[in-house]
Amino acid sequence: MMKLTRRYFLQGIGASAVLGTLTGLAPTKALAMNSYGANTSLLAKRAGTIKYSSCLRNCADRCLMKFSVQNGRMTYVRGADEQYKTGSCPCVKGLTYVEYTYAPDRILHPMVRVGEKGSHKWRRITWEEAWDILIKKTNEVIEQYGSEAILPYSYSGNYGAIGMRGADRFFNRIGSSILDRLVCTEAGVWGYGSVQGTTDGPDPETIPNCDCYVSWGFNETVSNVHGIKLINEARDKGAKVLAVNPNRTPISSQADIYLQPKPSTDAWVATGVMKYLIAHDMIDHDFLKNCCIGADQAIAKVNSVDWKDIERVTGLTQKQIEEFADVYGRAERIIIRAGYGMQRNYNGARMTRAIAIMQAMRGMFDKPSCGIIYDNVRPITGMNLNLGRGNYLRKGKQQHVNMTDLDMALKAENPTKENRPIKPIHLLVIYNGNPVAVSPNVNAVIENLKRKDLFVVGFDMIMTDSLEYCDLILPASTQFETDDIIGDYHSWYVQICEKVIEPVGESKPNWDFFAEWGRRMGFKDQAFRDTPKDIIRQFLQTETPWYQGITLERLEKEKFIHLDMPESVPVRSGGKAETESGKIELYSNIMKKAGFDPVIDLTLCEEEMPEEEKNLPFRLLSPGIPQRVNSSFYNVKYIRAYNAYECEVNPEDAKRLGIKSGDKVRLNNQRGEAFFVARVTTRVAPGVVRTAKCNWRSTNPYGQNTNTNSLTTGKLTDMGGCSAYHSTRVNLSKA
Repeated sequence: MMKLTRRYFLQGIGASAVLGTLTGLAPTKALAMNSYGANTSLLAKRAGTIKYSSCLRNCADRCLMKFSVQNGRMTYVRGADEQYKTGSCPCVKGLTYVEYTYAPDRILHPMVRVGEKGSHKWRRITWEEAWDILIKKTNEVIEQYGSEAILPYSYSGNYGAIGMRGADRFFNRIGSSILDRLVCTEAGVWGYGSVQGTTDGPDPETIPNCDCYVSWGFNETVSNVHGIKLINEARDKGAKVLAVNPNRTPISSQADIYLQPKPSTDAWVATGVMKYLIAHDMIDHDFLKNCCIGADQAIAKVNSVDWKDIERVTGLTQKQIEEFADVYGRAERIIIRAGYGMQRNYNGARMTRAIAIMQAMRGMFDKPSCGIIYDNVRPITGMNLNLGRGNYLRKGKQQHVNMTDLDMALKAENPTKENRPIKPIHLLVIYNGNPVAVSPNVNAVIENLKRKDLFVVGFDMIMTDSLEYCDLILPASTQFETDDIIGDYHSWYVQICEKVIEPVGESKPNWDFFAEWGRRMGFKDQAFRDTPKDIIRQFLQTETPWYQGITLERLEKEKFIHLDMPESVPVRSGGKAETESGKIELYSNIMKKAGFDPVIDLTLCEEEMPEEEKNLPFRLLSPGIPQRVNSSFYNVKYIRAYNAYECEVNPEDAKRLGIKSGDKVRLNNQRGEAFFVARVTTRVAPGVVRTAKCNWRSTNPYGQNTNTNSLTTGKLTDMGGCSAYHSTRVNLSKA
């Protein structure tokens, strides 16, 4: 009898359409044509012209999808199963793209505010009227305050090469303030970079060949559901799965060993693992000698830490950590999938540095199926960003504004960026983003948006919470209504984004809008006459080795291309790491200059919290959830059925406070309050609560005009200027 393995079972199977557990997968081919009771209406929607477009959400999957188009209308979406990475089925969010595109609340024409900001009062106007208002206001602001008084606000609502950053051409040319888009990964960039010189790691498609997969602070079901099949394949070959996360994820539940430490104590966990490795001679002495600097200092630092302190700080026992370390120490090919949420803490860079040092102790770099996958950005940075984004158009030096700093940067008086004075902003342009959902300390941000001397332009496809505070609202097209390309930040691919349909209503694609704005401002540069396909060719006009031979025409034919990139940390094979020394740096001058321990810094977040917060009883986690991508999809009917306003509470805390699942609860601290529905679960440990990140205020059924970011800290991480959402403490009570 044939042995039934996960690998055999999963052949021809796509990733989960709903949750993405290790076994909940969907079949490759629909056989409804041959079945009784086939849905003929649904089958009819699958017919028509096929267009290929990549999902441009901020997700590591970067699915390639096939859209059916009939009579100019999108009718059906499925995965492009010729690409194994994607398989036949998008996630639950991708499956709603037809409804997303034709949502009843799409903004289809320009509008101008006629009431107070936030009063929900608008008047429809023509595009010509909108242009008159916008051009007049742009010139007024420049004449009165200078071009630095203009600030773009955008991030990952559209992740296309053009859709995300094509607008840079306009803001570079006009000389606006520069938005530092540091909200997501930057603490980890500095932390991992201080050790290995890069955030780039191995090709995820080599995961099936590792014998130990470590999910550290990552939730695959949220940010990489299609990658779960690669973990399954590794397990079929005997690989062990380890997980570290203060919030128990589906992968954590199914791991061979799962550690649930207290939030932001990861450097202590990694130190405990290293103590065991050193004590049992499981470190790679040759690698440490030949490929690293500072090994002796790192070993001495680890040995100086007492197990009793590790247990007290992490909430884990020595036995738990040693069981984890023993499996980790015996493995020969280890890939760590490092999450982004963990480094969104005051000590984010220092924690990620400790994890990289731990991986170096085992010598897990520059070997097949080894390394740390954090932010594989070379498919993006390998493009010609200077030409594609029009960086050459910017003249002189303009001030920078950190997008996580809006609570301070948009103040009318004495605005600051990372505690340094900046010039006031008087024209804010919001696109590809929703700061009222995404920004920390959002109550302060809203007060700033209400300023009478701040003109706010909103360019979006739906009425987000942020657009409620805009003076002028302009209709944006979706990503499917223009041409684009995308480089992955997880797998090693560049992919096509074909124009699927014409723009709906009076909406304009991102580039069309900003190019026309530039032309109406009198800019004569060729950059503002380029078409999307012109710009794609410019992005691909690069000397980067792995982009040689890749053209728009080839992408139009092949749809996706795997990039042949070299090892990112080639310290074994005669190359150099991108560090100061050219080696793996277990002792870092970068950290020393920043005022931290140059080896492993074990400072905790509570030490840096305000006095009125550090003694509050609960640590707040606010990670992503599988049914949303940051603040996207909140308006989609079928997605709204998945609750984004739960507060997870441990049973011990719930019993003490008289809270049951389904009760309305209140979280509060010195920044504000927010209301949720309780879910009593061991997914969080005692003393920890969890809500979803970036939820909308206007759709919260338990407390309208409150959301998670009413509570979160606006203080930035230790390095990189990243958000520190998870370094937040709150009170919890039954509402």
